[in-house]
Amino acid sequence: MSEPIVIPPGGGEVIGDTSRRRVEIISDDPSLNATWSRFGRRSVGADLHVHHHHVDLFYVLDGELTVRLGVEDEPIAVPAGTLARVPPLVVHGFRNRTDADVTYLNFHTPGQHFSDYLRALRDGRELSYDQHDPPDDGGRPTSEAVVGGEEFLAERPGLRIALLADLEEIGISEAWGDPDGPSPPPHLHRRHVESFYVLAGEMTFTAEGRELHATAGTWVQIPPGTPHAFAPSGTDEVRFLNIHTPSCGYGAFLRGLHEARTDEDLVAVRAAFDQEPA
Repeated sequence: MSEPIVIPPGGGEVIGDTSRRRVEIISDDPSLNATWSRFGRRSVGADLHVHHHHVDLFYVLDGELTVRLGVEDEPIAVPAGTLARVPPLVVHGFRNRTDADVTYLNFHTPGQHFSDYLRALRDGRELSYDQHDPPDDGGRPTSEAVVGGEEFLAERPGLRIALLADLEEIGISEAWGDPDGPSPPPHLHRRHVESFYVLAGEMTFTAEGRELHATAGTWVQIPPGTPHAFAPSGTDEVRFLNIHTPSCGYGAFLRGLHEARTDEDLVAVRAAFDQEPA
């Protein structure tokens, strides 16, 4: 990835599209392979498995996804607006147990060629991928998987921010902003990719001299070294996911911004994170 990517709603690489299921690839960066999926009522997703070398995360957009945990196949309901994260060697699967469609984002970080695996399935080819049968010892404890548990780090006029995931591989926040609310100054990241998914409202991004407009359901990805800025636009509140892969200390960065009291504090917080003024 050498330039910003903007994928409008329904514009990802289609892996499959039927009345029962639609799967689109929206990120194929080595740091993050991501898909948008729709599963119809009572649809079975993946059987129980483990990943050895990467984290598997699900953010539910609409409906309710059931994540299956452990060799006991314990069903855990994940409602809309909730993130579930499963670390390596935790046995898991997923399905839609309800009578309504479910749509969700699925993040694999680092990517480990998950996108190539999906393409191979689509094309009827075999491809070795970091997905394995449950181990004989049952894998890591299912208590290491986390559903929900967001940490609110900003509650001020025009802006709210919740930290959803704070891992070495990935940092994810969910933000709510008023059209005239505060926005970060132009900046760039040298060592990581920054991605966005607009959940509601509209946003405007500037990157490499281009102005990019994103409505609800749009995926935006900014490569390392690219100066960029973003702000709410339109007349309604904007809500979006902000994803950093690898995290490069994104959680500590958000906490530092929340606790900063002076301009000097802000400078120090940004200096400790992989973020430079642009």
